[in-house]
Amino acid sequence: MENNKHHIAIFSKGYYPLLLFLVSFVFVTLFSRSTSFLYYYEGFDAAIFKQMGLAFLRGKTLYVDYFDNKGCILYFIQALGLFLGGNFAILLMQALSLTITLSLWDKIIAFYREGRSRLICLALALFFVLCFYDGGDLSEEWSLPFASYPIYLYFRSLNTKKEINKWEMLAIGMCFGIIAFIRINNASAFLGFVIYLFATFLLNKDFKKFIINALFVLLGIALITGGCVLYFYLKAGNHGVNEMFYGTFLSYFEYFDYQIPQTLYHYVFYILFIAVCISVICINNYKNKDVLIPTLISYAIFIGTSGNRCFTHYLMATTPLLVVGLMTLDFEKHRKIHLVLALLTVMPLLSYLARPIGFFFNDLILQKERFKTSYSEFHRCIEGIPETERDSIYNYNLSGIGAGMMQHEGLLQCNRVFFSPLAFHLPGLKKEEAAKPLTLPKWIMIASHEEYDENDLLFIAENYEMKYQFDHNAQYVKRLNMGESHTVYFYCRKD
Repeated sequence: MENNKHHIAIFSKGYYPLLLFLVSFVFVTLFSRSTSFLYYYEGFDAAIFKQMGLAFLRGKTLYVDYFDNKGCILYFIQALGLFLGGNFAILLMQALSLTITLSLWDKIIAFYREGRSRLICLALALFFVLCFYDGGDLSEEWSLPFASYPIYLYFRSLNTKKEINKWEMLAIGMCFGIIAFIRINNASAFLGFVIYLFATFLLNKDFKKFIINALFVLLGIALITGGCVLYFYLKAGNHGVNEMFYGTFLSYFEYFDYQIPQTLYHYVFYILFIAVCISVICINNYKNKDVLIPTLISYAIFIGTSGNRCFTHYLMATTPLLVVGLMTLDFEKHRKIHLVLALLTVMPLLSYLARPIGFFFNDLILQKERFKTSYSEFHRCIEGIPETERDSIYNYNLSGIGAGMMQHEGLLQCNRVFFSPLAFHLPGLKKEEAAKPLTLPKWIMIASHEEYDENDLLFIAENYEMKYQFDHNAQYVKRLNMGESHTVYFYCRKD
């Protein structure tokens, strides 16, 4: 640690954790548009996650009755928040999660920096989170504390005489298990450090320590996996377990193989960002293999498990590695060169910063009333549907937007798959859905601005009649690249 004469007393104050929570709460309130009371919006992916949580609370079997391709623990988190108090409870849980993450990052930074350097690094860490914050309540955000804890333990063992004990190894295994059942590629940030640690045991020929620690890590993974398996087995037998494993793991790799069209902009800034991050860690730690090697392994795992996915929120999984890259920068002794390195890290992120800042001004200030109008119009249509029929509304092609509107009304769509195009991306799901007998819902919700099949429209015209319609928020639709037409129709089955 640096011998810094510019000590800042706030780090040692008893109210420091409370201050971190306050900062976290303000942060998620301003930028988590899917859960914050400041916004009139239920989210896109986050709305699907909340619908899965609502399905869990209403006794449905996840992946069997309702399907999405994320891990069940993500949906359990949503269910807990909805049970405790809805979006505001989820918001508080997000603030707590971010507080724990920032606290862990601060402890990691404190092994190398104090005073102003420590404060600058922590502020930059929060800036990284903001750059990748894509509406809030996403899998990467919930994974951060569990990805950061093993990294903290690694650097604690590296900088103090306190080794990682077997119970902490158990906790590392549980962290991996939790992330695996949120979204498995989010574990990439800490896997390099665990791999390097166990490789060190082997190189030192400490086979006893290797075996004991490996067993406790595996036990931690087994505890989380066993709990999830037991729940789904009790809920739906072997079928429930199989569907859970398919939705959590196999579908991710099927989705991984699907080539999502992305712009040159996405690829250029993704490559530039990763290249700069790796360059900074190499320049500043080329003599420190205990920092350099595990960090590079983690970056390699992240790149390997991301495929061609360059979406903003995916990169949030790398924020612990950004913290590691910055903590070895010395803003006191080598101010100029290390400020340049910090700026090199920040510069590629400025393009990503435009997205959360844009959401903030557009959704909270410019378009809030239009969002409110869209949700009010949807509510008007729902009011016209008898309560006994509101559990039979088929969300044909509105995907996460429709899920968000249903969630706002406290309703569940009746179709099993939330993200309708997903069935065409996942071979296993497509085959399974095709084998099911055709059921006719009482109501079908269809948007003119999304993709649809002509044969489906002919079938709907023959068996249904249009009852309600409303114009969706034009700016909202245009911003999501859905085209200019924005009418939503409700069709009722002819009985």
